[in-house]
Amino acid sequence: MKGKGRRRKGHVPVLPGIACVCIGLALWMLPGMEAVPSMAYFTTYASAKGGYELQAGTETEIEEEILELTKHIRIVNTGEGDCFVRVKVLAGSLTPVSCLDNSGKWTLGEDGYWYYQDILPPKAATEELVATIEVPEGMEDMMDSFDVVVIQECTAVLYQEDGTPYGDWNRKMENGKEAGTENGEGAEG
Repeated sequence: MKGKGRRRKGHVPVLPGIACVCIGLALWMLPGMEAVPSMAYFTTYASAKGGYELQAGTETEIEEEILELTKHIRIVNTGEGDCFVRVKVLAGSLTPVSCLDNSGKWTLGEDGYWYYQDILPPKAATEELVATIEVPEGMEDMMDSFDVVVIQECTAVLYQEDGTPYGDWNRKMENGKEAGTENGEGAEG
């Protein structure tokens, strides 16, 4: 029992030495092994087909000039992207309103909107659409109380696969995200 538990001087057990080398080698290799997956993460990519571009910043304003019972209407693109525009002209039920397009650029749609046929680039204005009301007989003394309301809308220019531009009037934005269609159904312009 005399030598039990004692070690000889200068003797290093073999197994613990190999274990230390293996652990040291594993710790040394571990950072290198982690770099490989992270490098692969940054160099890997995926591709997707389809989609379309959404142009933010499409805005328009109405320019109106009123001369007697006639309203001269132009729409100006104040946004940053090309757009299509449409307007609806309304008056009271007692006063019929008629619109005249001398430029040939406006088309009356079945929905009652007048569609401007050309793409409207930023800072540009449409040709004039002239709206005139007819005062009913016996109401001539109330001419100052009649009002013509112009509702105008714009939509970004979208492109079909063959490059044909169109406006999607069913497309809606809610809380900064699209909530409409992308296929152009119902689009006019």
